[in-house]
Amino acid sequence: FTIADDSRDHCQYEEVPAEDEFSLQEDDEDLSEALQAIQEQAEDAQILALQPSLTSEKSVSEIPEAMDDYFCNFLVRLGMSRTLDCFQTEWYELIQRGVVTVKDIGLVPAVYTRNQQLEAENMHLRKDLENYKLAANKAKEALLKMQKERDFHRMHHKRVVQEKNRLICDIKRLKAHYASYEPVLKQLTEKYQTTLRQKMLTSLERDRAVGQVTGLQATLQNLESG
Repeated sequence: FTIADDSRDHCQYEEVPAEDEFSLQEDDEDLSEALQAIQEQAEDAQILALQPSLTSEKSVSEIPEAMDDYFCNFLVRLGMSRTLDCFQTEWYELIQRGVVTVKDIGLVPAVYTRNQQLEAENMHLRKDLENYKLAANKAKEALLKMQKERDFHRMHHKRVVQEKNRLICDIKRLKAHYASYEPVLKQLTEKYQTTLRQKMLTSLERDRAVGQVTGLQATLQNLESG
């Protein structure tokens, strides 16, 4: 790299006097003060932003309502659209002609606004009460139905239990009755076996007697022929 000769440069450079140094320091102080002021404004803005929003909402809710707005809201709530159109038309005509001014309009007292809010809350609570009554009636009907079904099944269960107990008693009675017949059956069986043996002996004796009679008859016939 080479450094060119500055003799060819036609610019003239002058030394900075001592007074200019003081002027620069004063400008620096003004700049620092401006930065400090901006920082303070930013901090104030942050403090305002951190305030709760409920205070602002409360202040807005406490602002009185204009008379025309109150009347328009009243007509809208009742559903009187044609009356609302006629009112707005005549109202703005009077304002344009200067018959009515903003000062003459005035504001609605806070009592009317509060009464309106209470009326709206009352209507809302009445609707909730009706809904709760309907739900309670439905629950009552369902409960009665369930109670009837419970009573029916309970009666059916009692009847089944009674029939089961009756059958158990019959079975026990029959078992006792059959148990009393066992000795008689045993005795009859023994008699039957004895009679069967006697019958067999009698049949054998009869067969033997028949054989003897047949032999005697044959002997008699031989004797007669001889």
